[in-house]
Amino acid sequence: MLHLQLKSNTLKRSIPASTKILALTSTKRFNSSGPGASAFGDPRLEDQVLLDKLFQKNKPSSRNFLYETDSFLARQEKSNLQEEHKFTWLDEKLTKLKSTPVNFNYYLRSIKELKNANQLPYKFGSNQLVSNDAKMDKLLKNILWEFNAPIRFAFGYGSKVFSQGAQSDLSNAQMDMMFAVSYPDHWHSLNVNQNPDHYSSLKHFGSNFISKVEELGAGVYFNPFVKMNFKKTKGVEGGNNLELKYGVTSVDNMMDDLTNWRSMYIAGRLHKPTAIIRNSPAMSLLNQYNLTNAIKLSLLLLNKHKVKESELYLKIAELSYMGDPRLKVNGENPKKVENIVKNQFKQFRELYLPLLQNYFPSLVEHNCGATNQQEVAEHVFDINLDSHQKAQILVDLPREFRKKLFAKYANTYSNELSKDLFSLQVLGQLPQNLDLNPVKKSNELSFLDLQQLSKSTEDITEIPLNDWEFVSNTVKINQNEFISKMANDELLVENLQQTIEDTVGQAALIQSLKGVLTAGLTNSIKYAWEKKKKYQMGIQQA
Repeated sequence: MLHLQLKSNTLKRSIPASTKILALTSTKRFNSSGPGASAFGDPRLEDQVLLDKLFQKNKPSSRNFLYETDSFLARQEKSNLQEEHKFTWLDEKLTKLKSTPVNFNYYLRSIKELKNANQLPYKFGSNQLVSNDAKMDKLLKNILWEFNAPIRFAFGYGSKVFSQGAQSDLSNAQMDMMFAVSYPDHWHSLNVNQNPDHYSSLKHFGSNFISKVEELGAGVYFNPFVKMNFKKTKGVEGGNNLELKYGVTSVDNMMDDLTNWRSMYIAGRLHKPTAIIRNSPAMSLLNQYNLTNAIKLSLLLLNKHKVKESELYLKIAELSYMGDPRLKVNGENPKKVENIVKNQFKQFRELYLPLLQNYFPSLVEHNCGATNQQEVAEHVFDINLDSHQKAQILVDLPREFRKKLFAKYANTYSNELSKDLFSLQVLGQLPQNLDLNPVKKSNELSFLDLQQLSKSTEDITEIPLNDWEFVSNTVKINQNEFISKMANDELLVENLQQTIEDTVGQAALIQSLKGVLTAGLTNSIKYAWEKKKKYQMGIQQA
């Protein structure tokens, strides 16, 4: 670990006073207690932001590609380019930090203030950039450029972007993409004006009506079977006769699903490899939070002390299909999850292995002596899933999902629940006569102040109510019999599965039903027929 007390005189002289001050202040941001806190020794001796600033200041100007006008994603990509043999030692130290655990609660508490990539650790979220197909990435970017309406976040997914096996018939497959936009009503207004042929007859009711339909179910509006006519970029490789299916959602809805798993519709798609082509610091942070929670939930469901790498990825990929009505009516390939993991194993590893190695020091033991761990055929993880670890996971799962799970135990352990103000607050069942006496307002407490207050007080009513969510897990489960009872309950796995089905099923059903409106009757029949063919293909494969 690189200490702040650098021994290199050259580097010492190059650190301005303002950067030294940053070393003292920003360590508090990344190393406070709570979920995701750093596991790398003394927090006073490390700081990702300081190291990143040192690196950017000292690397050769002739290779300084980090222009301020570049997008967040472009800066992520360009930050990987280094001049050979220059500042190798410092770059090695920085590279080790790119998967350093962050305290998600610190960021979630003030997520709207996360606007700059420099607010995140060095190369944060690089594990999410799993697409190594330059031609596909260029094609996806060319598709984006064809839209005049502004798109804040975008990714490609599905069998046309990532292989699902040689047996997958891609001749008639659509390119799947998801767009997050700031103001859906305005966006659809601009897009209907530019691309009226993308929409069904709903366009005649106006963009406000379209945005209202979008809000139903999982909050996504799909335009399928769009024949791309590349006008801005001529001669696009792979663009001939391309059919596109794109979903539009609001930035707020996407952020909410990544944070809370309200429907797991968007979050579930991002559990699997995606080609992210337009990104932002907040989305990168929230998706990392989403991915770590997918690992935790999958480990609870597997409930084993030894887990194979492929076994874990299969469970993660399965999450968003549990409760999906298409599988219940033979409207999807029954081998879909297996095909995804089998044919995208390398991308799953790039996505999840850095998190498994760094975010779960007391939960996941990973003993591998190989120098290049990407070359190992399959890792096997030792899982320390005792009652305490289960309790730590349960209080840390996304809030809306947690609320549904807690509700299943509210009657079974009603006596224990009545004494647990943290869980009652999640359920929205705090006593009306509860006397709240916060010592300070939330905006008067720094994150570090909040952690110190939560540890020093025995009366949680002294903590601002909207900050209860962001205190450390240790405080939440300390002498908390309700969470302990859940962690030891023999039906925990069954209740988790039911909670997933409740979360996924309802939103997926509404999305399927409103597809008849958004796609139109003809396209809906065509889409259903394509899905039926995939089901038959899966049966033949079995």
